[in-house]
Amino acid sequence: MSSGAVIGAGLLLTSSAVDRCLVCLAIGLVWTAEAMNTAIERVVDLCSSKHDILAGLAKDLAAGAVLLAARAAATAGLFVFLPRFAALP
Repeated sequence: MSSGAVIGAGLLLTSSAVDRCLVCLAIGLVWTAEAMNTAIERVVDLCSSKHDILAGLAKDLAAGAVLLAARAAATAGLFVFLPRFAALP
C-alpha cells in the first residue's frame, strides 16, 4: 500500500492525534530506511566495480533493514487501523 493511501486512511479512520502521529512516524521510518538502503547501495556500487561477497552482503543487510522497518510500520498500522475496521458495521 502506498504512503498516500495510508495517509488517506489515517485521515478518514483515525480520530486521535496520537494515532495520526504513529502513522506518520511509521511512514517516516520506512522512508528513512529506504533512503539509507539507496545510499548504501550507491556507495557499494561506487567502491566495488566487480562482484564481491562483502559488497553483496552489505546490500542484503541494507535491504533487510528496510524489510524490518516495513514490518514494524505494518504492525503499528494494525494497532492503529484494526480497531477502526472492527468497529465498522
